Formats: sequence, structure tokens, C-alpha cells
Amino acid sequence: MPGAFAAVQRTLANGVHLIATPVPHTAAVSLHVASRAGSGSEPSQLGGVTHFVEHMLFRHRSHEPGAFACAIERLGGQINAATEPELTVVGSKVPAEAWPDALQIVARMVHEPAMDPGEIEKERTVILDELALLDDLPEESARRSVLARLWPDHPFGREIAGTTTTVRSLTRDALLRRAAEMFAGRNTIVSVAGSLDPAAALDLLANAFGSAPAGCREIYPGFQANGQAPARVQVVRREAEQAYFSIAGFTPGRTSHDRYAMELLGAVLGAGFGARLVLELRERHGLAYDIGADVGHCGEQGVLSIDGATDPGQLTRAIAIVLGELCDVVERGISDDEFERARAYVVGGLVRSLEDSAVVAAWFAREQALEPTPLPPDALIRRVRAVTRHDVNTAARACLARDWPLIAVAGPMGDDVEIPADLVLEGVG
Repeated sequence: MPGAFAAVQRTLANGVHLIATPVPHTAAVSLHVASRAGSGSEPSQLGGVTHFVEHMLFRHRSHEPGAFACAIERLGGQINAATEPELTVVGSKVPAEAWPDALQIVARMVHEPAMDPGEIEKERTVILDELALLDDLPEESARRSVLARLWPDHPFGREIAGTTTTVRSLTRDALLRRAAEMFAGRNTIVSVAGSLDPAAALDLLANAFGSAPAGCREIYPGFQANGQAPARVQVVRREAEQAYFSIAGFTPGRTSHDRYAMELLGAVLGAGFGARLVLELRERHGLAYDIGADVGHCGEQGVLSIDGATDPGQLTRAIAIVLGELCDVVERGISDDEFERARAYVVGGLVRSLEDSAVVAAWFAREQALEPTPLPPDALIRRVRAVTRHDVNTAARACLARDWPLIAVAGPMGDDVEIPADLVLEGVG
């Protein structure tokens, strides 16, 4: 079956979880080191500390600029890292014969971060520049506005990189403590995939990660609404050529029976050129170059988000069309044709992506770190294929209420701009 992989797994005494997956058709090996500690568990005064540590992993004790990245590149490989609300990852891909050397480099990065005060200050400046760059992007303003109102007073609603105030205040001790928490054994998953012998690969991984302190499993604060209904619409006035909008609301979470139905609804609305919103806004009305929809998850919540941009003079019309299509989904449902296209697109996209060993390595690491019941790709494909059009329509009607969406717009709008806010539902209880 497409997506079937013979992953071999082992949990070490210190809690590190190891996964080795042969991908016979490739001549490369991908290594994915994931920490269960992301930005979503940070106290507000330490906002951005996890992201700061992720940056510092690339700083070498020799002070030689780019030493770790260059070492990987000399092996013919590449390396990158990322911080998410519930995960921090370091990923590298190299020719198969070089992967044991790459493993030693990555293990040193995560276990012996160089927290030299001078290097910290250099990276602090880099991160402040990153925050300034994000501040310049109107689409980021719209995204941040929606997240902050979905998760008020919770780290999931904050910028992953922190704020200029918190980044300036982070101390070396705070970075060292966070680094130790992030890559303690109980928070670490190491996944390797590619042209390899899985049993031998697990032994190499165990030698590289078996001596890490066990530490404590990362705990995320529960989400409780503060009792105040958030403002349904927020307008952020920014200098820009286009007006950017973000429309979002909660959906069933990772453990819900309706999870995959709602994820397919996201694909019906905004995945691929045949998606409903693409056809309406771009093809039929010529209102947007880029429009997309996606379902993501944080903690116990899922979120359906719809993001796009249009001419400022067409903003009200574009948002009204999006809300109208959501109403149509509730009242009339999706058609057989768009359901079959979306399901095939999702399954096919997964199958295509799994030709890359980096995707395979990341897949197994993310499942182990984030999912209540980790699934191999072939099992997920079966679950998606088992979803019916009736399932999607039923889940959509249960989720999309009149006051479901929060809306943010950012751009050069005038004071008289009027943004529609509700799903105008008729005859739906």
C-alpha cells in the first residue's frame, strides 16, 4: 500500500524515543531531532526563549561563523531548524554514507549548545531583526490578531519568536535552563529515514543520545477562555498595496471522531487550484491571486483558518464571498465532485511527499511527539479514505455556527471600511 513503511522503534532508559525507517529507493538519509518543548509552554515573561535556544544551537564554541551548518554542507548535506507551538525540530539530510557523521554533529548541537555571552548578543540582534521583518508584513498582523483572540492569555496565542521586550530581557541562565529542558531524554524523539539498515541505525542513535539526562516531560498549560467574548473583527491599518485577511475558528481536536472530516473540509475550501474558494475568488471573480484554507491543531483544539489578500477596495466583497461559501457548506453541503477531488488531493499529496526521506523522518517524529495515537502513513491514508461526504457535511454543520469565525484584516483601509462578521444561516438550527 502507498505510504507503508517498516519503521523500527526503541525507547532508551533515559526516555529518548528512537525511530529508524528504511526508504530503499533513496541514496540519502534524513535525520529529524524533535523536542516536545515548543513555544506553547512558555511563561509570558520568557516569551521567545524556545525560539532563541533553537537559534543558539547553530552557534559553535569556536566562534567560527556557521561552523555547524558548514560542517553539514561539507558532507554534501543541508540542515535547518524550526520552533512551533508544541515542537522544536532540527532536521538534516545528507548522502547515505555521510549520515553517521551528520548524526554526531547534530547530537553535539542539541546537547552542547554554545551559550557564550558574545554569541548570545549576536543572535539576540538577529532575532530582533527577524521580529522587525515580521512586523513589516501585513499578513503577519492579520494572523497574529486572530491567534491572540482565539487563545487569549495563552502561549498558543503569542508570537513564537516572542516580543522585542521579552527577547531583550532573556538571560544566559534562562537560555541554558530551556536548552536542558528541551533536549532532556523524555522530551526527545530522534527519527532517521533513508538508505539504511534500521537495526544498525538504532544502535548509532542510541550511542549518540543514550547519555542525555532524562529530565521531565514537557507540560502545556490548559486552555480556559477568560470569560470575555473576543472582538469578532479587528482592523489593523498598515501601509501596503493589498488588504490581507484571516478568517478562523475552532474545530474538533486531535482526539475527535470528526477530525479528519474537518481536515477534508479545509481541503475542499482551500487546497489546490480546484478548491472552492480558489475557484470563487480567483477564477470566477478575479479578486485574489492567493487564497488558501488549512486545519491545524494546538493542544486539544483544531483551527480552520482561511487566509488571502485582495485589492483594498474589494476587501468587503471578498470576505462576504468567503462567508457566503461557508454558509453554503452548512446549508447545502459539499458536492460529490468536490469531495472526491479533495480526498484524492489529500491522499495523493501525502503519497507524493513520502517519496522524500526527510518527510518520512519528520512524519514519524511528529506523530510520536504530538498525536495521542501515533499513526504510520498507511494507517492515516486508510482513515482519510474512510471519511464520507456525509461525514464532512455533518461535521461542518456541527462546527460552523453563525458566530463561528474571528476575522482580522490588515492593510490600507479607510475608517469607513465595513467588514461582514457573521455566517448568515437560514433554516439551520
